[in-house]
Amino acid sequence: MQYFVVSVDMGSFHSAAEALITTQPNVSKIVKSLEDELNMTLLNRTRSGVIITPQGERIYAYAIEVLKNINMINEFKKGQEIETLSISSVPSNILSYYLSQFYNANKQEKDMQLDFFETNVQNVIRRVHARKSELGFVYISKRSMSAFRQRIKSKGLEYHELTKAPLYLFVGKNNPLYRKKSVNETALKDIKLIQYNEKQFSLYNHLGHIKEDVIYNGENMSISYTNSDSFLTQLIKNTEYGCIGSSFVKNQYHELGIKAIPITSCEKSISFGYIRRKKDEISDLAKSLILYFDDINRF
Repeated sequence: MQYFVVSVDMGSFHSAAEALITTQPNVSKIVKSLEDELNMTLLNRTRSGVIITPQGERIYAYAIEVLKNINMINEFKKGQEIETLSISSVPSNILSYYLSQFYNANKQEKDMQLDFFETNVQNVIRRVHARKSELGFVYISKRSMSAFRQRIKSKGLEYHELTKAPLYLFVGKNNPLYRKKSVNETALKDIKLIQYNEKQFSLYNHLGHIKEDVIYNGENMSISYTNSDSFLTQLIKNTEYGCIGSSFVKNQYHELGIKAIPITSCEKSISFGYIRRKKDEISDLAKSLILYFDDINRF
């Protein structure tokens, strides 16, 4: 089938032989054998090459599908030999770093592949529910936890907490709060913020539970949203904009001159953990990763 398809694509047995790294007589012989087996002429031979016949056109379409299926089977067989773990996560350089360390620590013992997708909490939930990812790593504020648990329960998922952490305000040198050692919620009422595009489960939502809370009353408050880590980083570094995030990323921007300032009253207010499908047994590779992360000091 492959020799026939390549001969059609290349227009001659000679060109097909070069593509298949074999000889022209061998290609001609194999195609003739296929024609004899099917009892039909698939190609007309000419001095300049080969021309596909009407019968050959129909067989060509079938042959393409057969070769695709054979390739899929071969890829599946190859995949059986490789342990694959698909992960979805909210943006976190520190998580990405430790995933690479996990890979280095285990690659000698097993042939493994880590697929990593970075997105917001809502899409992490969707991907795990749709079986596109086995594990989904998220951080959720105390105030959002009830809604979050209801959401994942309706999807047949469950949440396992790994640790709790405080909230930080990330600012660059152009922000008036840059030299502060800590800030309270009142100090944030007139600040400009750039946040990841995470509306329902944004960490910013932890500040000010109702409209009357002080965080909503700042006349100069401005909140922008982005899904770009590079844009967020550059805006914080070069302008007066700040970002509210968790301690999992507090050292992420240090080398860029971006400072992580603790927000008082928000100690241990953020939960970090993973979601999984409740009724499914997780893979050995997923179990190994969870055990690796059980050392909470990593975060």
